[in-house]
Amino acid sequence: MEVVNVIAKRSTCLRRKVGAVITMDRRILSHGYNGVPAGHEHCCDTGKCLKDLAGTEEYKVCVHAEQNAICQCAKRGLAVEGATLYVNADVCITCAKLIVSSGIARVVVARDNRGNGDGLELLRKSGVEVVEWPHG
Repeated sequence: MEVVNVIAKRSTCLRRKVGAVITMDRRILSHGYNGVPAGHEHCCDTGKCLKDLAGTEEYKVCVHAEQNAICQCAKRGLAVEGATLYVNADVCITCAKLIVSSGIARVVVARDNRGNGDGLELLRKSGVEVVEWPHG
């Protein structure tokens, strides 16, 4: 989880620093952090959250750390079936669907209690092992 927290520092988000690492056989396959898609202007460059610039909470250009980590594996042709994903924030429902669909078998999460728990519930119902990492 220490590696996840270091990766999170690379986030370009002004509101929240989230990191994710995907491992297989105790080796790192991929990592990701939250930010905008490649080629878009980053919040840290504008000095203001893109959600605020758009004037609505419905404007969501941010790619989550889990999504970026899974996409990096896809870009490199790396299978994640049976892998473990580590993340330092609650898993949203969209990320949970991607985790289940990609075949990730285990999620280790340091909950930040900013989510409603729906993502973790979906993971558990889908047979993904969920381990809650203790804080502190």
